Amino acid sequence: MWKYGLILILAAALLAGCKGLSQEIAYTPPALAEEWTVNMTQSGGIMGMLRTIEVKSDGNFTVIDQRVQKTATGKLTEQELTELAELVKNMEFAPPKIPATCADCFVFDVEIQSGGRKMVVKADDTSLPNSGMESLVDFLREIMDSALK
Repeated sequence: MWKYGLILILAAALLAGCKGLSQEIAYTPPALAEEWTVNMTQSGGIMGMLRTIEVKSDGNFTVIDQRVQKTATGKLTEQELTELAELVKNMEFAPPKIPATCADCFVFDVEIQSGGRKMVVKADDTSLPNSGMESLVDFLREIMDSALK
């Protein structure tokens, strides 16, 4: 009988310990060292978009639109590079509380790599406003749109 009591106590302790895991987790990107990269893929939407952008710490970027098979390269201005670094530094990603299903939404996969550390986060149109990465996504989308004109 005491075995069952012990099992119940252990189960209760385990469940109480797991309660903390259900709280919201915030992710912070790695500190930008001398060399870093920021990559974003925008996919989905009703027209099946698939665009990527890679920005390196020297400001050079490459944009690829696979749907129309177009590639563009360029270099961010010092002001744009500083703005991007600030957006990365201040970003705190919050994963969505409820998984969303949105058939025609855009999906944004962002990868930040610096100093041997990597952060990979994902949001779609419905979760983006509360994700903590909306400003960064907007900035990168603007660069992509300008480069592909």
